[in-house]
Formats: sequence, structure tokens, C-alpha cells
Amino acid sequence: MGLKARAGAASDEGERVDDCDFVPLMDWDEVLQDEREDRLGFARRTTYALLTLPGSGLVEGFGGGNQPGLEGARRTVALFQAHLRQMQHFAEIAEVRLEQVAKALAVIPE
Repeated sequence: MGLKARAGAASDEGERVDDCDFVPLMDWDEVLQDEREDRLGFARRTTYALLTLPGSGLVEGFGGGNQPGLEGARRTVALFQAHLRQMQHFAEIAEVRLEQVAKALAVIPE
């Protein structure tokens, strides 16, 4: 029997990563709706859905010769990961710019 990890709950020392199932946030139909509307939104929601679906459901869904589905999901998650890396890069640049503004303001007499 797998352990259930819930946000804010105390962690059991015997808990293993492969035993964790997160609380469901959305169903698969909601994820598929994003595929039609917005590629990045679809990638985001797919990533979150893969985190929230029980591991047994993922094995069942991608098993039985559904290798193309598994590869498609991997590409979709990689798209979201690339987006997050780009956003992190932009945030780092913004931090540098704010530091430059703070330095400029420090030398201006009030």
C-alpha cells in the first residue's frame, strides 16, 4: 500500500518517492482542452496532471503499446521545462537591472 503525500502534511520517514501520489488538481479532460487552445498552457497542465495522477494510472495509461503517448508526454513536459528555464533567465536579468537601479539611486542626492 503506497503512502499518500499531501501538501503541508508531515512526511513519514519510510516514505519513498515512487510511493507518493499528490492530491488531484484536475482531470485529464481539462488537460486535453488546453491542447486545442494553447500549446504552452497544454504543456503546463500536462506537467501538473502527470504530478497529480496516481502512478498506477500512468502505468496503465501509457502501457499496452502506448509508447507514442509516452513520448508525446515527455516532449510536452520538456516544452514546459524549457519555458520555465527561459522565465528563470528573464527573472535573473530583471534582478540585475533592479540592482543597477538601486545602485544608481544610491548615488543621487535626495
